[in-house]
Amino acid sequence: MDEEIPDDESFLKVETIFSKHPEAPSVLDFSVVLRRYSADEDVPGPSLAHLKGFIFQPGYLPEDNEDEGYFDVFDERSHHAAIACRILVDDKPFLAKALKKEADLDELDAVAYLERLWVNPSLRGHGIALRLFREAQHVISRPGLLVMVKAHPDEFDRGSNQKLAAYYQSEKQLCFREISKKHEGWLVAAWQDSVINKKDESFFDLDIRETPAVDEID
Repeated sequence: MDEEIPDDESFLKVETIFSKHPEAPSVLDFSVVLRRYSADEDVPGPSLAHLKGFIFQPGYLPEDNEDEGYFDVFDERSHHAAIACRILVDDKPFLAKALKKEADLDELDAVAYLERLWVNPSLRGHGIALRLFREAQHVISRPGLLVMVKAHPDEFDRGSNQKLAAYYQSEKQLCFREISKKHEGWLVAAWQDSVINKKDESFFDLDIRETPAVDEID
């Protein structure tokens, strides 16, 4: 059961953090994080929700499996990231078809992989995940950017990938498109222009108090 927030003047804030990859100059790590701040402290509490990923800007999309350097950037991150790179190489026709109303795949030259999305279980159902996606779209969009994400819930059961993917796609501003039936839960978009949603502010208004939790996969 949701617990009402006591009148402690604390507030929730959405922040974006960028960091350079220590070994790959064309890779930029980022995270969009929701945290609670106390009114009288500058140090925030733990993450209540986060979207983490990276932008790879080599100036081109991979042409074949011989580009080991391209694959290594993804492979070092996670199994899902490695799959994303394989899709980039092996299934370009699916990507081009999914993006045809939004962008020409041949004109895209950078990739953002949205690697991990987590929301504190006690705060789910309040649109926080979509808020984090919109913030990411606002701050990382740039000409030539292809975006990929796998809808993969932690509590997996039959049909859960499609259900979560449909939820991500429900925010039309994000322009997420299903890559193909072959790749269940995989979505793609072209974020080439920064989009400002007038409803979104740095401070997140929520009338419940969270229950402490951590992202066990992080």
